[in-house]
Amino acid sequence: MFETYPLSYGLNKAKLPIIMVKVEDKYLCFILDTGSTCCLIDSNVVEYFKDIVEPIGDYSISGIDGTKHKVDVVILPFNFEGYTYKPKFCVQPLSDAFKSIEEDNGIQVHGLLGTDFLIENKWIIDFKELNIHN
Repeated sequence: MFETYPLSYGLNKAKLPIIMVKVEDKYLCFILDTGSTCCLIDSNVVEYFKDIVEPIGDYSISGIDGTKHKVDVVILPFNFEGYTYKPKFCVQPLSDAFKSIEEDNGIQVHGLLGTDFLIENKWIIDFKELNIHN
């Protein structure tokens, strides 16, 4: 089934394609990041949800400066628009990286959903119509 979800909230507030997802009874914000090959999640979020996070190993990621970092990989299921997703997240301390978004726009970002997630779930980001299609 083909469904459409608006991106207008995040684009209007922070000029970023941000979606809100639900984990248990909490809402988290993720940036849809076509420039990231993997999903990233803040280590504080993983600690908060440690009872439902499933550790699955580690992975070596390259930073924007080209340096490689070994990170833990976990699965944290979330709900978005009535569907449950179980992406693999690379765990990183991200709160400092996202601090300016929160200070400037009042949106606390908890991670990134990268191209691996977008491809696996066949999501299309439509910047012409400002929607996600899945």
